Amino acid sequence: MVEKRTITFVTLAILVWAVTATGMLGYYYMRFQEYDSLLREYEKVTMKVNILIDYGNGTKIWHNNTLVPYSATLLNATERVAVVQSTYWPQYQAVFIDAINGVLTTQEHWWWWKYWDANSNEWKDGEVGADLYKLKPSETVMWLYV
Repeated sequence: MVEKRTITFVTLAILVWAVTATGMLGYYYMRFQEYDSLLREYEKVTMKVNILIDYGNGTKIWHNNTLVPYSATLLNATERVAVVQSTYWPQYQAVFIDAINGVLTTQEHWWWWKYWDANSNEWKDGEVGADLYKLKPSETVMWLYV
């Protein structure tokens, strides 16, 4: 009699476990499908860019495959990977970068943040403010503290 009860109890426990595991598997599969669909939608409106922050003291930090919207500017992308302090200068109609990750520009020593892009496989000095520079897919840019 005890063996029959034990077998019944074990069978019932296995059945409950199987039903619960199947339900959880179905739930997580449905969540995966939702997230996969959402990711496919985001891929249509986002791009990846590479950002190098060179602190001018030998410290260089890469932020490869940074995901940004297609309309992102360099300033937008940099704010995704670093703490940026900036000032808008109306006379130039552009933003001046005051600091990246707490490294401040200094007028007394003439140190400031300058960006460069590598569109043509060579580093080229940025010609417009970071808030005006529109990034392209897979583009590589560098912030250099000079």
